[in-house]
Amino acid sequence: MSPTRRQFIRNVGIALATLVMGRCQPPVPTTLPTSTMLPKHPIRNRLRDCWLAFERLAKQTRESQNDPDAGEAALRELRAKHQAALDEMVSTDELSPAVAEQVQAAFDAASYHIWRSNTLITCYAPALINYSPTSSAQLVEQSAALAAMAQSSALEPSTVEKAQAAIERDIAFLNLSQDDVQLLYDSLITAAGGPGVPPFDEVELGVTAEAIEAARFLVSLLLCQDP
Repeated sequence: MSPTRRQFIRNVGIALATLVMGRCQPPVPTTLPTSTMLPKHPIRNRLRDCWLAFERLAKQTRESQNDPDAGEAALRELRAKHQAALDEMVSTDELSPAVAEQVQAAFDAASYHIWRSNTLITCYAPALINYSPTSSAQLVEQSAALAAMAQSSALEPSTVEKAQAAIERDIAFLNLSQDDVQLLYDSLITAAGGPGVPPFDEVELGVTAEAIEAARFLVSLLLCQDP
């Protein structure tokens, strides 16, 4: 892995640590590597391009500070492109609707995090407990790491396995309904007897079969592996 890619992953990690500590964070760095090993599958290529477009989204957002609607329009356009590609995969039975829905929810969360982190207001609203920013940031971090690994000639199976496990948890959480998220928060606060809730990585989450399949699909997509 080149120093540039290491620095990107390190920078995202720093931003994540800052976020977890509850402070305002600087705009998240979003430089993602491009790959010359794209799978021979045009729809998958389009999906992967969306995950590699965070740098462009961040730049568009920063450059449109005087016109917030333009930044939001860029976010909506990127999400729509990702959804359209997923819809095509569903229509050709390459992906089930349930799994596609989980993948889209993950992308929506990751892209929102990039957009929000590059606006003038970079803090999330104060809350006693809120795992959404942490989970979204980790998803960005993992996707960046996998995209960088795609250019490596020697992939470490254990590293890929850990990345998939982390993405499974992120996808499982990000696909919870608002009611289920609130129930989770209430149960954690009750168990802690106060505000001392555990960090996101220590929370037990029920990972569904759809979340596992969505994570597996996303890992293969970012690693440029053919279906």
